[in-house]
Formats: sequence, structure tokens, C-alpha cells
Amino acid sequence: MNDWKRRKVCNAFIWNATPSSALQGHALNVANHMGRVMGGLWVGGSITATPQGLLFSANAMNRALHDGLEDIFIPSSDIQSITRVFGWVSGIVVVRHELGEFRFRCFGAKQFATELATRFEV
Repeated sequence: MNDWKRRKVCNAFIWNATPSSALQGHALNVANHMGRVMGGLWVGGSITATPQGLLFSANAMNRALHDGLEDIFIPSSDIQSITRVFGWVSGIVVVRHELGEFRFRCFGAKQFATELATRFEV
């Protein structure tokens, strides 16, 4: 049971995501405006769950379009709860942990959140 692994394509809400200079003109203005309005940006990538924790990695396109994106790892020992909340088109999984909250959206969010909560026993 300690050797399980689940990977899912998702978009993670990154509060400090910064559009890169690869975006110019109107696209850069829109990205900056959305970041200010929402308090961050949704960044495409994947979430990998293992007994050790959760790892979000941005995909190549988003790494090219944002400055300084780094992987985000949440150790399983820090995870306090995992729930699903409503989101347009796809649901949002909310992971509460010792340092705050991490949100990602994916298809099948309700089932995935339930599975993760069971696996991490939260």
C-alpha cells in the first residue's frame, strides 16, 4: 500500500505566478490584470501523489510563459485536509496544509479529492 502513485493533469492556482517577457502587448496586459484581480494565476501542469506527498510541476508551455515557476511539494505529514469545491468546467481540489492552502483544478476532482483524502488519511 505504500507504493501507490497517482498523476493527473491539472491547473494549480499560484499566487505569485509572474508572466514572462515572452508575453507581449495585450496578452501581457491581460495576464497582469488577471493576476491582480484573482490574486494569482492558474498554471497548467500535473499533480503527482505518492505516500510521501503531493508534487505540482508546471508544464513546458507554462514554464516558458511564466518567470521563476518552481515545483511545489507538500509533504504528506503537512496535509491537514483535502476537499473538493465547485469550479466552472472542472472542480477544484483544496489541500489545506501547515503553511496554508494549495488549490488545483482537474476533471474528476470530486473522486480524486476523495481518493487523496483516503490515501493521506485526512
